[in-house]
Formats: sequence, structure tokens, C-alpha cells
Amino acid sequence: MMLFPNTKYDPVGGAWGLGTVTGLPCAGDVSSLFGATDMAEHADGHNGTDIAAAQGTAILAPCDMLVTDVFSLDVVSTDPLFQQIKDLFGNSVWATIGLSDGTGYRTMFAHMAEPPSVAEGQAVEAGTVLGYVGSTGMSTGPHLHWVLGQLDNRWLARGAGNVEVLDYCDQAQEPAEVFAPTGSGHIVEDKHATAVKAIQDARAALDRALAAMY
Repeated sequence: MMLFPNTKYDPVGGAWGLGTVTGLPCAGDVSSLFGATDMAEHADGHNGTDIAAAQGTAILAPCDMLVTDVFSLDVVSTDPLFQQIKDLFGNSVWATIGLSDGTGYRTMFAHMAEPPSVAEGQAVEAGTVLGYVGSTGMSTGPHLHWVLGQLDNRWLARGAGNVEVLDYCDQAQEPAEVFAPTGSGHIVEDKHATAVKAIQDARAALDRALAAMY
């Protein structure tokens, strides 16, 4: 299944010999694959894929999707989970991708240089600027950390159904019909989503247990 037809992954070449990415969300050399144990921080298996790119490179939405969570280092919170996610991923954007069969995926873009350019509850189209490549959070240099997983894995914890996002990029497959769940393309007030988020925030202790799996 191809979720990201505007993303071309070539598994040959690249500075690390892991291939290159062109198109959306940004172009660059793949520096670490999903599941890699190539460094101490990935000892239990990398939960996503890293694309090395220059500081300040625009990160563009690779398909239509709904932004569900935005983490900014400029925002102070007393929620330990919020702080833990910022420590790990810095400025980051989390979103859901809808499929025509009623299913979907959850995705995340991390280590942005600045606070994200989108807001929670915003349905964005492919090509929308989400933020800019940086090295915030647990990072050793400018890169995009891109994660793809199951809808019910809210914080995309390792070992809970994450997949190699590059397997869903353009590799001569038939593209899937994807959309932002609200389909509006504008910031919307989704009262149901707000209520669900409040319940999930109230269950922060369980979420922290999942987050500890990184």
C-alpha cells in the first residue's frame, strides 16, 4: 500500500548507505531505519525513520491528514507526559491519516527547529508546511524523525504496531486513497475530539507507561 505517493524512496546510496528520500516531507539521506539498533539511544530498536537534512529545511505534509497534537518547547506544562515527549522529540507534530475503508494510521514528525507551523485540530493538505528541520529533543544533529503506526497507538510507542514508513512511499505501488479525517483543510473545533483528548489526558499515568517504552 502506498500512503505517500509524493515521497520517493531509493534504497540505494545515501551518506549512510541506507538510501535517499526525495519529495515530501523533505529530501535527504536516510540516516537510520525503523528498528535500527545502531546507537545507544536506539538500543531497544528505533521507533521511526530518520532523514538527515539541513537545519531549517521545510517539512511538508506528505499527504492529507488531521493534526491531533502539537508539542512546542515554548509552551510550559506541568503534565509530566507533555514534558517527557518534549524531552524526547522536541518540537513535534502528531497527526492521523484516514483511508477510504474507514481505517487509518497515526504519524509523527519530530525534532523541529521551531514551534510547529500548524495547530491541533487542523486538517492539512499534502504540501502544507508543518515546521522546519532542527535538532530539538533527543537528537545528535539536524534531521527529521518520521514515525508511522496504528491509530490506537496514540503516542506511537515502540513495539505497539509501528511500521517502516519508507515501505509506504512510492515504490511503484498502487496509491491508497488518503484524507484528513475532517476533510476541511481549515482549523476546526471538533468537540468530540476535544472530549476524547481530555479523557486521554486524564489517563496520563497509562500514557506515561506507554511512553516509557521508547
